[in-house]
Amino acid sequence: MQSGNNEEYIDLIFERIEDASILSNFYCGIPDMDDFIHGKLQGYLNRTECDAYVIKQNDDIVAMLSLGNDTLSLDDDDKDDMKSGFIPKPTVALEKQSFLEETEFPAIEITYLAVERDRRGQGIGEFIINQVEKKVLRDNPECEFITVEAYKTKDYSAVGFYARCHFTPAEPPIGYKDTLRMYKVLHPTILQEE
Repeated sequence: MQSGNNEEYIDLIFERIEDASILSNFYCGIPDMDDFIHGKLQGYLNRTECDAYVIKQNDDIVAMLSLGNDTLSLDDDDKDDMKSGFIPKPTVALEKQSFLEETEFPAIEITYLAVERDRRGQGIGEFIINQVEKKVLRDNPECEFITVEAYKTKDYSAVGFYARCHFTPAEPPIGYKDTLRMYKVLHPTILQEE
């Protein structure tokens, strides 16, 4: 991936990695996520087919990202929940007929996204999401969604961040889960209600 048109972050470089040790001095400031990055990320990279990246600015790692293949399943109940407002419907969607007839949609999942603790809140995460969207549309034009299991605990939640990036919950919040499955539609056709 390359950096995009956002002038503030034009110098960000996306570098693919296979060795998580490059992140030995990287901390996002969220203990559970830092523990995963330093203790479990390498094993995760070894046993999955995800693509992992460090995002650098002037040779400093400012974020890390991993992407994997996914499928978003939406059954009739999910679509009814969207229509009724129980699960927010997409602000943009596939053509109505196609969307209503299909049950599974190809997706790319953001399996991990963390911004360096001193750089959080500066727009880097939104820039990365924008670059992921461009990459998916360029490299996987048949892909219809980006998905994420947005981290949410009593101490930290990424749900608001992903909502600002136009992701929609794919499920109602479930009390015992520390994530919320969310998705972003990539093809901009408005889904009209019947």
